[in-house]
Amino acid sequence: MRRTPGRKTNRKTQLVAASTVALTLTASAPAVLAPTTADAGRRIAGDSFEKSLAGWRETSGATRLDRVSKGRGAHSKAARLRSPKGRSATVGMTDAPALVRSSRKGTRYVATAWVKATPAAHRSRALGVRLVLGEMTSRGLGVHAWQSAHLGKSRWRKISVPFTARHRGRHLDLSIRAFDLRGGALLVDDVRIERVRKPSASNHRLRGVRFGASVDEGNLEFMRAVKLSDRRYSRMEVIRYYEPMIRDSWSGHLGDLNRPVTVSFTASPARVLDGDFNRTLRRWFRAAPNKTPIWWTYSHEPEDDIERGELSADRYRRAWRHINAIARSAGTRNLHPTLVLMAWTARSESGRSISKYYPGDFIDVMAFDGYNPVRSHRYVPPRQIFGAAVAKARHRGARFAIAELGSLVVPGDDGSRRATWLVKAAKYAAKKNAAFVSYWDAKIPGENFQLRDLPSRRAWHSVVKD
Repeated sequence: MRRTPGRKTNRKTQLVAASTVALTLTASAPAVLAPTTADAGRRIAGDSFEKSLAGWRETSGATRLDRVSKGRGAHSKAARLRSPKGRSATVGMTDAPALVRSSRKGTRYVATAWVKATPAAHRSRALGVRLVLGEMTSRGLGVHAWQSAHLGKSRWRKISVPFTARHRGRHLDLSIRAFDLRGGALLVDDVRIERVRKPSASNHRLRGVRFGASVDEGNLEFMRAVKLSDRRYSRMEVIRYYEPMIRDSWSGHLGDLNRPVTVSFTASPARVLDGDFNRTLRRWFRAAPNKTPIWWTYSHEPEDDIERGELSADRYRRAWRHINAIARSAGTRNLHPTLVLMAWTARSESGRSISKYYPGDFIDVMAFDGYNPVRSHRYVPPRQIFGAAVAKARHRGARFAIAELGSLVVPGDDGSRRATWLVKAAKYAAKKNAAFVSYWDAKIPGENFQLRDLPSRRAWHSVVKD
């Protein structure tokens, strides 16, 4: 995604594949579970409704809540939710008092419930159901997460939702709702809340890869913004930087970083080939800091410009070769020519060919910009986003890297699921021997990719710090 003057904010469509969070739970248990020494740090509490509904209440006056002998086991009980006779309504149940009465800040919890719609409840269409877990405040439900499902068959289905507590000592509210229920019933059984391990990369699987992010300056002076990013994610091992034009000096932002960078600049291929920037480029490459790796890129993500006819593919490749010849003459060994394309381009579905943009075998690294699909309601496995890109890089004999990694928070997620996705992406990159991975920590109109929620921020901190 471009951040130069006149930047583009359009996103390339990427293939979305379904991804389901699955957690193991015990099918039957005592009515209300209290944590014991044996399961401390794992199971917190739950209810199988074998004795009563004493720990639950209706979420609205339209809900009819009772207990029936139609649980998951042969002779077990279940909670039953019904709407008023003769009309449809949203019905629900919530734990009262809370199964978790005192939260731990930063602790990750997972709520699970088994649900089933009776035949009359989904006769005309699938029944929409939602499981919600969040913190209670003096004003009601605060930060929360939810997971939805549509029940189209009369069989039991498990719903799970992760949530990371933002405060200490808060009640966690758990609720199950059925939307627009008319006739029939929603059955609920084996509700659980567990403490689970936070996604973390501190297992030494990430060695050999430099992790970092772009720096969102906002209203701050650049180096102050860098220090703020370092506090959020630990000292970043690489910083993604965008030069709007070709410069002849490293003074200013780049000269102050004193660490590995992946830097992009752009210029008209015609002017490059005419030699207008020869002296400027020669000075810039010769003045480059020589103590840390520098992955430099001429005009990243050229695909759309070429596709629209605004840029000639042939001239783009020739300009690349022209600039690289100047870089080689500078004799600075830590300069790595890096081609940056969209991860989507490497996929067969894009209809594009890498050879159209590949300037020559002098390319050390082939880096790709890949994002979880903007309008997705799930987190796509990293291998589906970058798998084809890895294969294309290896085919060309270049090292793979991720120049931009990003994802919005999908609906219903408080950041806990994005945190898991971030760690998975980091581990995938390390497994593929990536040179570097840079998260695009930025906000544009209508799309916020910043890692500001607690789970995501802590996850990327663990990645960078490892």
